[in-house]
Amino acid sequence: MGEEELARHPFMYLVELFSKEEAIFYFSKYIYIPDALSDERQIIKVPSHEISVDWVLDQFRSLNEEQELAIHSTVKIKGRVMHIPMIDFSIEEGIDGNIFQRMNNFLPKKVLENIVFFDSGRSYHAYSDRLLRPSEWINFMGRLLLINLKNSNEIVDSRWIGHRLLGGYSSLRWSNNTAQYLSIPTSYRLSAKHLVRV
Repeated sequence: MGEEELARHPFMYLVELFSKEEAIFYFSKYIYIPDALSDERQIIKVPSHEISVDWVLDQFRSLNEEQELAIHSTVKIKGRVMHIPMIDFSIEEGIDGNIFQRMNNFLPKKVLENIVFFDSGRSYHAYSDRLLRPSEWINFMGRLLLINLKNSNEIVDSRWIGHRLLGGYSSLRWSNNTAQYLSIPTSYRLSAKHLVRV
């Protein structure tokens, strides 16, 4: 991954969270298995002071040919469990004003105010840096399901929501190491006409 790619990677958006003292973040090296109940994951527990550009690049280099690197939503701050709000979209054509309005209708304002979108190569990801308590995270995941329109193509990946609720944490890919994916996640800028007031 080059410097330009890194500058638009989710790491750069979350770097302030990684500066929190006495915080522990979770990552995993996983193998994607289509239509399976769960993925094969090697969990990585990392104190915030150890997370850096070099650490991320080292993790990329350490992946075997079948693995990808993912960040988990779980954060432990001074022993207290919190979650990074994450979204895995199903759409391929981009986030437009109608989709953003659906999000505005169902998602907590504190999450939506600081949301950032990333083009993941096949669809889109989103993060907010407003941490959620475990009960708030479950509520948030339910709200993500409600964004999807009845009898229409999915906006948010409902299978991802199911997997993540079963796992007890959200997870989004950070690498592009296998043929399953087209690129690393890269920041995606919405034009002004697509934004609605939150």
